[in-house]
Parts: sequence; C-alpha cells; structure tokens
Amino acid sequence: MEGNFIILNVIAFLGIKQYTLGFDEVSGDVTGTETADLLLSSDPDFRPADFEIGDDGALYVADWANAIIGHMQHNIRDPARDHTHGRIYRVTAPGRPLQAHVELDGQPIPVLLTALQHPVNGVRQRARVELSERPTSEVISETEAWIAQWEPSEPEHAHHLLEALWLHQQHNVENQDLLDLVLNSPVAHARIAARTVERMWEHNAAAPVRMSSADASADGGPAAAARPDLGEDAIVIKAVMEQMRYDVPTFAVTAGAPVTILFDNEDYTPHNLVIAQPGAGEAIGAAADALGAQGFEKRFIPDSDDIIVASDLLSHGEFEVLTFTAPTEPADYEVLCTFPGHRGTMHGIMTVEH
Repeated sequence: MEGNFIILNVIAFLGIKQYTLGFDEVSGDVTGTETADLLLSSDPDFRPADFEIGDDGALYVADWANAIIGHMQHNIRDPARDHTHGRIYRVTAPGRPLQAHVELDGQPIPVLLTALQHPVNGVRQRARVELSERPTSEVISETEAWIAQWEPSEPEHAHHLLEALWLHQQHNVENQDLLDLVLNSPVAHARIAARTVERMWEHNAAAPVRMSSADASADGGPAAAARPDLGEDAIVIKAVMEQMRYDVPTFAVTAGAPVTILFDNEDYTPHNLVIAQPGAGEAIGAAADALGAQGFEKRFIPDSDDIIVASDLLSHGEFEVLTFTAPTEPADYEVLCTFPGHRGTMHGIMTVEH
C-alpha cells in the first residue's frame, strides 16, 4: 500500500481502490496501474468518504453510511437522508505492533526539524504544521543551520533538503541557492518537486515547461492521441469539462443509414454514451445503478435489448468511434450516460427521420 494512489468511491463501486504509480523522471508525468482493492463491502450503504493514517499507524476510514446520497438523483431534503449516523473503521495488521507516538506539540524548532527526517509521512506532516506556527525568522535561521549537515550529491539526503525548501516556501522566504541545489538533486522526485516551488517563486501561473519533448504537444502540454478524420458526416460529441453534460445533446440521422459518432471525454469524470430505444433510458440507467461493484467491469452497460449502441466507459482524454446503422423507425431515441448519477443531466435525443 505504501506509495500507492488511493481512490475512495461512494457511488457504484463501494470501497477503496488503489493504484501503483510510475512516473517519468524527466517530465514528472505520473501513470497509475490498478491493483488489488484495498477495502470493499457488499453493504449498499457503505460510503467510504475519507481516510487517514493515524498517529498509531492504523488506517482509519470514515464511512458516510447513508442510503441516500446527493448526486442529482435525490432531493437534498429527502426525509430518508440519515443526518445522525456514520461509522469509523480502524484497520490494523494482526500481530504487528502499532506505531509509537511521536510528541511534537510545543517542541523546540530543532526537535521539529529532526522530525522531518522521520520515515512516516504523518509525523513529518505534523512537524510541518508545528513549524508553520513558529516565527519565520527563527524557523529559517534554524533550518539553514540544519541543512548544513546534508550533502546535496547524496541521494539519501535529497529528501531532507527538499523539506528545507518546502519550509522556505511555507514561510514565503525565497532561497535561490537552496532551490538550485534541489533542482539539481540526484533524486528525480526532489527535482520535480523543486520545479513546482520554482514556478511559484517566479509567480508564473502558466503550465510548467516540459523537460522532454517525447510525448508533448507544441504548447508544452501532454500530447493527446490524434483524433481520426471521419469526414463531414461524422457526429462529434464531447463530455463538457466539469459540467456533467454532452456538448451536443440533440442530433438527427437518416433512418436506415450508416452513422458514425466520435465520442470524446474531455471531463475528468468517467463517462460513456449509450443510445437506447424511445422511453427506455430510465430503465437502462436504473439497471446500470444496480450493477454496483460489478459496474466497472461491465462499463456500467447493463444487459438490455433496448440498447442500440454503447461506448466504453472513457476516462479523461479518451475517445471512441461508434459506427452503427440507424433504426428504420422514425422517432426520438434516447442518449444518456449510464455511469451512476450522471444521466440526470447527461442525456439527449437522437432523432431518426426519413
């Protein structure tokens, strides 16, 4: 689990997913690979909304524990909402001793700086919080004395120098010499983190400059996969960023004619595009909701004879080309995203006409 990326899900998949991470040492781009689920429950009211690694090293999970959740499909004043109950789970490893408490509250600055060398991030975070409350002049003076013991060329010292750089950033004190040391660290993580500090000190709100041109676009951003040229007759539909809707909610096709749709997900939330028989959208959406934890495996596409065509469940930046023959019966056919909670606003109409 250490070093993995954790996602808590309160809709559809009820549990905690985790991903192992890889990263480009030059650009800093991070990729994730799904691994075994960290926590999973068959309880339909299990809503893991937050988690923390406690001072004792145990994993604490806050469970919303609510049958009704607000994602546009339920009124915020629904009387079935539970405003009084919740659960907290404490997860430990059997037979393994818990982590010893590290006293930091009220400790002198040199003790807090030493705590920044602790292997547990939670201890280091508490030390950072304590140091943020102390007078800037004292913190910076003690920090400069503390970093004198570290050798910039030694990989094992890179983290401590980065912590010192973060302290300067936290107290809004620029130290170009220290920044240059960490920018040239032998450890990639430290170099990448230092570039973030550099951008902030330069007061530059622009996107970071890519250090590698290998998978980069002309403007320095990540290169998107090229969208195919499908001709003038193709219908292009995009999921609008952070608006939970299709940019083209209605379109018309000719009965019995071939249809090509390019569905492009520009949103950070996963979406699909399903075209269904007239009046069948709500039943299909409800069946997708009922898939629960199996939904991701089935792309939240339930088994239904009323589905004419459906895309995969697309993540941010992904696209799919759908090709099919339009129904021969003129009517208004339903278009919707069947990811739970999305169809309330992500819906439209495909009109079939002669």
